[in-house]
Amino acid sequence: MKPTKMRNRQIYQAPYAVRSKQLSGPLSKELRKKYGKRSIRLSLDDSVRIIRGEYKGIDGKITKISVAKGCIAIEGIKKEKLKGEKIDVYIPSSNILITSLNTDDHWRKSKLEGKKPKSTPKETKPEKTKETKPEKTKETKPEKTKETKPEKTKETKPEKTKETKPEKTKTNSKEVKN
Repeated sequence: MKPTKMRNRQIYQAPYAVRSKQLSGPLSKELRKKYGKRSIRLSLDDSVRIIRGEYKGIDGKITKISVAKGCIAIEGIKKEKLKGEKIDVYIPSSNILITSLNTDDHWRKSKLEGKKPKSTPKETKPEKTKETKPEKTKETKPEKTKETKPEKTKETKPEKTKETKPEKTKTNSKEVKN
């Protein structure tokens, strides 16, 4: 199967249960430190801030979650139709930042507290100074000093010259007889 078809099935044609899990948003820095997570699934009554798009900078609570669209509606953000009706504006879940959580749900609370926040590097503790006790006076034996052996210097050996020996030439026995 082509990668594009696979991606479409995982995102746009995914089952309802899978799509609802995909509706999550990043946590603010304070919540990250508190719970030790970067993002969490969206829930009704979570306070969020819009960080991208036309409504950037607006804070509000989540009033509706549309799993089919993958978007959320925030209180106070509405558009007016031509007839005068006001309708909710749906904002993609990737464009928001969660600023406070609704912890009425016990299951959600246990999921949040299950993962401990990352520990900070261990702080260096001040070293404790040990109190020195006066040593008992005992006669100490003088330490034997090791005598160091003088290093042997390498003596250079005179080079042996090869004496040249006269080379024996091979002669054919037939030539000798002639």
